[in-house]
Amino acid sequence: MTAAIRLPVAPRPFRDELLSSWMVRVASRYGLEVPDMTAYMAGQRDTLPLLRQIDDTAPDPELLKIWARGCRIDPARLERLSLKFRHHNRPRDWISSARGGGVSVCFACFDADVAVGRDAYIRADWRLVERVVCPVHKEMLRDRCLECGAHLRTSFRLRTGLLRVFCAKCECLLTGRGGARADRADTAFTEGTLTFQRQVERIINGDKGHLALLERTIRALWAPLDRAGAARPVLALWFDQEGWNCPFEARAAVGAPAPLQHLSVRWRVLTLVILGDLFGERMVPMATMPEAAARLFRRAAPIPRAPYGRRAAISKGEDPIDIVTRRVQRLSKSPVPRWNGNFEDERADFGRVRP
Repeated sequence: MTAAIRLPVAPRPFRDELLSSWMVRVASRYGLEVPDMTAYMAGQRDTLPLLRQIDDTAPDPELLKIWARGCRIDPARLERLSLKFRHHNRPRDWISSARGGGVSVCFACFDADVAVGRDAYIRADWRLVERVVCPVHKEMLRDRCLECGAHLRTSFRLRTGLLRVFCAKCECLLTGRGGARADRADTAFTEGTLTFQRQVERIINGDKGHLALLERTIRALWAPLDRAGAARPVLALWFDQEGWNCPFEARAAVGAPAPLQHLSVRWRVLTLVILGDLFGERMVPMATMPEAAARLFRRAAPIPRAPYGRRAAISKGEDPIDIVTRRVQRLSKSPVPRWNGNFEDERADFGRVRP
């Protein structure tokens, strides 16, 4: 039986690094993929765990032991890289599952890493669902490659002694092109979105009642409209274009329990903007729902008239969202023809509708 292998040199994880990012950096230094590196460090042992995809949220303890021993590092240090340890009080729905290996990144952060002479790496907080703007560089996160337009999947390669991040599909270098700043209009929009992002973060890390209200509000916005087979969310009424349909890439969020999990960065940004537009700084309805929001949510389902009135219902402890969105129809399973909807880059301006 071959003993477990210990690597002569292995890069140390950064404090804010994603666990899988560190594993990829170690494997890339030796020209291997992560499963191959795991098998190499484990040796020919009967207790080798299945070489399944790395779970950044709650990693396999046996897998961590193999990497800790092979890289000569404290296992507790690797455990602290997991999202479960970093955000132990955060609901799972507010941590991106990163299906298909996709990731949202800040190109300016990669440029900053190279500028100080260290490997580029994936930040753990980029996996938080509400994180759409980099708080350091005030730039929008990217989940699509600027060259090929595909959903972003990353790979690491050595360049001039440092690991750089590349698009796994077209193999282009992911860079902010010298960190050029956006124009003033884009900067103002980004700073406004960052304000919404911080407000949502405070709700998530604060009162559980406000978080539950926020989740119900977002579910109501992405609930299907009352027209059968439309597969359109309630927030479609916020637009000013008649006949606007939910883009195909966002359709999975309509009627889903945790809609933000299924959305790209651009649609998560739109959700935050609509929350700020409808409810202001609180991002959730308090006591009574604003009339503009009520007009949107009424289209989700017919509203049964309470025998004691709406204000009396609220005074009896019923949530205003539950009153407006009661009996929401389930999402129709019928397919939506692609030529009946708006798709990516088909329309750039996102105007408001004032019902």
